[in-house]
Amino acid sequence: MSGRPDLALVEVASASHAGRVRADNQDRELLSPPLIAVADGMGGHQGGGTAAAMAVDALRDVGASTEPAAMLQALEGANRAIAQAAMDDPGLTGMGTTATAALLEGGILYLVHVGDSRGYLIRDGRIIQVTDDHSVVAEMVRRGTLDADAAESHPARHVITRALGVDADIQIDALRVDLEPGDVVLLCTDGLSGPVDDEGILAVVESAPSLEQAAAALVEHANAAGGPDNVTVVLARVDAVTREAAATG
Repeated sequence: MSGRPDLALVEVASASHAGRVRADNQDRELLSPPLIAVADGMGGHQGGGTAAAMAVDALRDVGASTEPAAMLQALEGANRAIAQAAMDDPGLTGMGTTATAALLEGGILYLVHVGDSRGYLIRDGRIIQVTDDHSVVAEMVRRGTLDADAAESHPARHVITRALGVDADIQIDALRVDLEPGDVVLLCTDGLSGPVDDEGILAVVESAPSLEQAAAALVEHANAAGGPDNVTVVLARVDAVTREAAATG
């Protein structure tokens, strides 16, 4: 007799590109269902990629069977490790990284988030930004001192207010979202969300035959819009499976 239905990430895909302006790609991604993540490094060629890799490696060590709280602990540990590595190696001075990770557990999506990479939920023809950008402009919009349209062209729109490796005590957002069969979770760096608006992202995902094709098309759209930054996207589709399938998948 089959077990009762549960939710699982039944399809995952990612794509990443340096963009049309940057010489190297400092983004990193993780696809390890039920855990997915993106990180956008900063601090020069060596530093940015190193910091992003350290964040993703810390999350990878969480493992599929660990409690969601372990994601938060992983990023706190990565924050300390990145800061220490920058102190130990002058070539890594000033490095840091954003990080957005999501773990599906029992029909609930748990997210941890620092910086201006984003987590979205796509459901029933709508796209919802789940995470808040930790940036100067986004905080001005939340305070009501800047409208959303003006924010898109504001000179400080790329200045972030939180990043792993910058401060000893980091404030990490921890969120949870109840999921439904058919939901698509999208994580991306600002190389996508900057040049491509939410409705443009939704249109690509909704029209693509598969998430693999959707991820590739989103990167193409970002580059067609100028490709001003590294761009990385991770997509995951949620559906119902039996508990036995979820345990062995």
